[in-house]
Amino acid sequence: MKKKLLFLALCATVNLAAQCDVMPPDSVIRAELTPEELAEAPGHHQMKGAILSDVRKWRNLDIRVAEEGRKEAPKSILYPAGIATCEYDQTEFEIYQLRSDIADQAYRIEETAFYCRKENLYYYHYQGGPKRLNHWLGPYRIERKRPKTEDQ
Repeated sequence: MKKKLLFLALCATVNLAAQCDVMPPDSVIRAELTPEELAEAPGHHQMKGAILSDVRKWRNLDIRVAEEGRKEAPKSILYPAGIATCEYDQTEFEIYQLRSDIADQAYRIEETAFYCRKENLYYYHYQGGPKRLNHWLGPYRIERKRPKTEDQ
């Protein structure tokens, strides 16, 4: 009886050790995306993440705004009836708040991106900070890298 229990314990240990290196397939770890889901336009949060990454990581616009920014709003941003519209295709801009400090904070900073989806362009607007800036930068193009599918 003792040998049988020892043998079962040894088998369980070996079986457990053999399972440690095995990873479940990708379909178990994450949901598989359909080709339709891959082809659809990015959502609000995906686009905000792409613009925020472009502003902070790739272009460092928040650092360059004092030297390169211009005080007047770009002419391609039209404001008929108080709505920001894109000059290129007369559609309404998608507005993304990248940063908005609380109102009573000293040196409050507000960063906004105005994105024109059809043209894939955005304008960056920086307001506030210790120098009380109100500057614009852009336009900047956002390229969406899509993974290749089997039919491409």
